[in-house]
Amino acid sequence: MKRILVKYYKKGDAAYLSHRETMRAMERALRRSGADLVYTSGFHPRVKVSFAPALPLGVSAEAEYLEVAVEREPDLADMTRRMNEALPEGLRVVSLQVLPDYMPKLSRWARYGLYRVEGAGGSFHLCLRIDGEGGGRLRDALQKLEDRFGAGVDAVTRVGIYASRDEILEEYPDKVYFYHTENGELEIMEESGAG
Repeated sequence: MKRILVKYYKKGDAAYLSHRETMRAMERALRRSGADLVYTSGFHPRVKVSFAPALPLGVSAEAEYLEVAVEREPDLADMTRRMNEALPEGLRVVSLQVLPDYMPKLSRWARYGLYRVEGAGGSFHLCLRIDGEGGGRLRDALQKLEDRFGAGVDAVTRVGIYASRDEILEEYPDKVYFYHTENGELEIMEESGAG
């Protein structure tokens, strides 16, 4: 058995699909991909798939992930093409990669979400935990950002999911605000050497 990491985007009208609707669309595309998928057992077998934490309704995404189990490694280019043919407009597979055995499951490394927030006050990068361990609500973080800069929010896009805050700073060395759920405060992130 192999695991495949699917990277996809969710833009335009697709941002208004609920997490459940997105899951259904992606599972349907996986079934039509031609890959030898692994299914759960029982009366209603389902594709063995796990998704990154849900996006709030109306939030676009440039880099969302799901992990799917397959019996053997498929032709990744053909699988990408077939999945994209089966997806609604606004949902598109960007890349597929076979995960090495040592790579932890998606649910273990998807800890932080990075969002690009655009509004009258400019464009900001906002980070918050999304793994349920001290994770915050995006709505609260956006309100804090609005309060701090005195400007409304026009668009929000999740630009990535990361295992550690340091990973974010490697990719986005400019100013990134981190929302602390415990005290409801924003801080400018700095490299810490820890996740």
